[in-house]
Amino acid sequence: MQNMEDVTMARFGDTTDHGGKIVEASLDLTDEGIRVALDGHLVACPRCGGKYPIIASGRRRHNGLRVAYLGDLTTCGAKLVRT
Repeated sequence: MQNMEDVTMARFGDTTDHGGKIVEASLDLTDEGIRVALDGHLVACPRCGGKYPIIASGRRRHNGLRVAYLGDLTTCGAKLVRT
């Protein structure tokens, strides 16, 4: 699913430009059957050596949390991408 700017929601298993991936996502919001990541959900980052929260920038909210979109960053600076 996309936002008004045609940017796709970030989902469980999507990757980052640091070689990591989203390892936490909503249990009750899905896109094409895959769980959607929200603000604060974790990304495993091999470059930085840990798990870091997503800083979601989307206007859409789910249960009070912003929905994450491709292009959003994590606290370690990794950008969410889809491969």
